[in-house]
Amino acid sequence: MNTKNIVSCFMIIALFCLASCEKELDAPVPFAFESGVLSTSKTEVVINAADPTGEAVTYSWSAFKNSLINNVLILTADGKTDTINNIAANTDNKLLKNSELNTILLDSLGLTVGVATDLKAVLVATNTTTGESATSNAVTIKVTPAAKGAAYAKLWIVGDATPSGWDVGNPREFTKDVDNDFQFKYYEVLTAGEFKIATALGSWGVDWLMPPTSHPSITSTAVTLIPGGNPDNKWLITNSGPYKILLNISPSPFIHIVPFTPYPTVSIVGDATAGGWDINKARVMTQDVNSPWIFIWTGALGSSGEGAFKFPLDYGNWGGSFIMAPVASSRLTTTKIVINEAGTSYPDNKFVVKPGEEGTYTITINQLYETISIVKQ
Repeated sequence: MNTKNIVSCFMIIALFCLASCEKELDAPVPFAFESGVLSTSKTEVVINAADPTGEAVTYSWSAFKNSLINNVLILTADGKTDTINNIAANTDNKLLKNSELNTILLDSLGLTVGVATDLKAVLVATNTTTGESATSNAVTIKVTPAAKGAAYAKLWIVGDATPSGWDVGNPREFTKDVDNDFQFKYYEVLTAGEFKIATALGSWGVDWLMPPTSHPSITSTAVTLIPGGNPDNKWLITNSGPYKILLNISPSPFIHIVPFTPYPTVSIVGDATAGGWDINKARVMTQDVNSPWIFIWTGALGSSGEGAFKFPLDYGNWGGSFIMAPVASSRLTTTKIVINEAGTSYPDNKFVVKPGEEGTYTITINQLYETISIVKQ
C-alpha cells in the first residue's frame, strides 16, 4: 500500500471515530432526581425527658448529597402534620433530640403524654435550581411523648456579687436553656460577695433557691428551695472574675459554679474565607487586651462552595474544640454560639454566607457570654 492510500485509510478511521464521539456526546445523560430510601434508627421511641439533648431518633436517606438540594421532613400523626425545615445542605440524615421531638409531638401534633401513637414521616427533596421535587417512601414508628415543664419559667440572681447588687426589683435574669426546661444559665463577671436565686421579682418574701447551708464551697453542687427565704442561706464568691453558673431545677437539682478561663486562641476556617477548609490556613482572631474572652476579626467572607465557616479553638487541629453555630446553616444575623468541647458529639453546625451577602465583615466573639456579632463593613 502506497503512502497516499495509508493516509486515506487514517482519514477514514478518524472520521469514523469522530462520528462515533459525536453520537456519544449527543446521547442524553440518564438522570433520575430522587429523595432516596428513608429509614429510621429506631422503630419505637419513648421520650426521655431526663435526657433532653439525647437522641430520640435519627432519620436517614440514601440519595446523593448535594448543596443545591433542599430536604424537608414531613411528620404526620392523628391527622396533624408538622414540617422540619432546618436540615443542613449536603447531609443525608436528621437527628432529633428528645426535647426537639417531644415539642413537635406535644405542641405541633397535639399528642397525649404517655400514649404511644404512630408517627409517619416522608422526605421531600427539592432541586433549588430547577424546582423539581421528589418524595420518599413513608416510614412509621411508635412514639410516646413525655410531660415537659419545670416549676419556674424564670429565675433571677440577687446579691452584691452581681452587677445589679441587692436590688430585688431589678436583678439579673438567668437564661433558660432552649433544649431543657429544667436548666438555667448565668454567665457574668462576678465580684467578691454573696448571691442567692429568686423565683419571683420585687419581694424578699418569695421562695428562694439557696444552698442547704450558707457559704458552701463553690465546688458544692447542692441546691434547695427554701420557702420564704428563711433561713437566709447564700453562696459566696471569694475570688472576683468571670463565672459560668449552670442551675438545674429538675427533681434531682444541682448547681455548677465554675470560674471561667477562656480559650487563648480563636481562628476562623471555612470555604467562606480565603484559607478555605485548610485548618493550617485558618485566620487568627485578635484577643481583646481588657476582656480576654472577647476575640475580633475583620476580613472578607464569600458564598463560594457552601459559604460556610466555624471557629477552631485549637489551631491546626480538627480533633480539637470548636465554636459552632447553634443550628445548621445559621445566618449572619445569628447572635448565639455553642462552645463544642473536644470529644463531645455536638453536630457540625456552621455559619453560612448566602449569595448576595458577600463582603468584608467584622466578627466579634464573646466566649463568656457565648455570643457572636457579624457586622458588614
